[in-house]
Amino acid sequence: MGSQPSQPPTGGPTVKQRFLALGGLVAIVGVAVVGLTAVNLIGNQGGGEGIEDVLVFEPPRAVEQADLDVGPSVGKLAPDFEISDFDGSRHLLSDFRGTPVYLNFWATWCIPCQIELPDLQILQERHEDDLVVIAVNRRESLDRAKSYFENIPLEGGGQGLDFAVNGIDPDDTLYSEYRALGMPASYFIDRNGVVTKVFNGLINLEMMEEAVAEAGAVTPLVASSN
Repeated sequence: MGSQPSQPPTGGPTVKQRFLALGGLVAIVGVAVVGLTAVNLIGNQGGGEGIEDVLVFEPPRAVEQADLDVGPSVGKLAPDFEISDFDGSRHLLSDFRGTPVYLNFWATWCIPCQIELPDLQILQERHEDDLVVIAVNRRESLDRAKSYFENIPLEGGGQGLDFAVNGIDPDDTLYSEYRALGMPASYFIDRNGVVTKVFNGLINLEMMEEAVAEAGAVTPLVASSN
């Protein structure tokens, strides 16, 4: 008897089906890339006129901190940086030594950030003299970030946000240095420049208050002159 032609196995996808599935996946990825570019997650650098890139430095140390590691983790010295405010002025993190700092990364397209930011405003107003809030916009244009801050509604009426530092990170230099995971991302830094709490994701006002209390409970050290 002559041999019968082999038959393709049944139950699995054919070559054509696999090809069509792959084409659909490529199309989906393409649409996703376009969408991400549109909201400045990838693609062109953010910022605008008068906004310079963030510069990162070795933080100053007190004598007692000579052997302390630098990094964005609890118990380490926070990496020092210089960032542009909306008005183009530059601010150093280390300029705020002696006062606890709340460093927060946000963007207009981040829904949890939209929920969290009004609580940051309340927090800063409660701690006007004993807390510095540095809000850092990720990769968006200056006009977009400013317009968002001016028009966001506040709890209890009114609108508009304004922090001690309204910073912009045009190319994610600072976000990458602090190795944040998603957004919003929050870092609480004590009077001596040491990270005391890190949150990746939405936190509420009560959690913020607890973190501020912890960061503010540390006795200030005298920075080394060397």
